[in-house]
Amino acid sequence: MKVTAFLGSPHRNGQSSRLASAILEGAEESGSEIKVHFLGSKNIKGCNGCYHCEKARECIIKDDEMQEIYADMESSDAYVFASPVYFDHVTAQFKLFVDRIFPYYHEKPLKGKKAVFVLTYEENNAEIYGEIVDWFSGMIDVCHGIKVVDSLKVHGVVTQPVKDNPELLKKAKDMGRGLGQS
Repeated sequence: MKVTAFLGSPHRNGQSSRLASAILEGAEESGSEIKVHFLGSKNIKGCNGCYHCEKARECIIKDDEMQEIYADMESSDAYVFASPVYFDHVTAQFKLFVDRIFPYYHEKPLKGKKAVFVLTYEENNAEIYGEIVDWFSGMIDVCHGIKVVDSLKVHGVVTQPVKDNPELLKKAKDMGRGLGQS
C-alpha cells in the first residue's frame, strides 16, 4: 500500500506537519510505502478557470510541479491531507493544491481511496473550525470520491505544541496504522 501526504504548512516542522509525520510513521510501521509533498515548497501555479480539464480530463498547465503530484495521487492507495488554519481557513498553499486537483472531478479516478485530514490552529477553543473539516471532507468525497475515514482537529498548538503532547502523537500514529492497513 502507498500512502501519500500533502502538507499545506509552509513550515516543514510545523504543528500540522508533525502530526502528519506521526500518521505516516504509523502507516510505514504497518508496511506502507510513504511519500510526502510539502506544498509550500512546490512550484504550483493557480487554476486559471479555463475548464480545459472538463473536456480533456487533464489540466492545461504543464510547466509546474503538479504533474508529479497527479502521478502520486493516482498511484497512491490512501492520503494524509494536513493544513494549519491561517486567517480562518486552510493555508493558501493547501487551497492552491485543492483547486488544481479539479481535473479529477469529472471521471473520479480516485474514487474509493481513503484519507485522513489534519487541521491545527492556535486558538484555545475546541469548538471552532469544525466547518473546515466538514468542508474538506465533503468536497473531497463529493468531487473526487475520496473518503475521509478519520480526522484530527487540534486546537491550542501554541500553548501546547504537538511535540509536547505524547497522547496526541500516539493517537496520530495509531491513525496511520489504521490507514496503512485499510
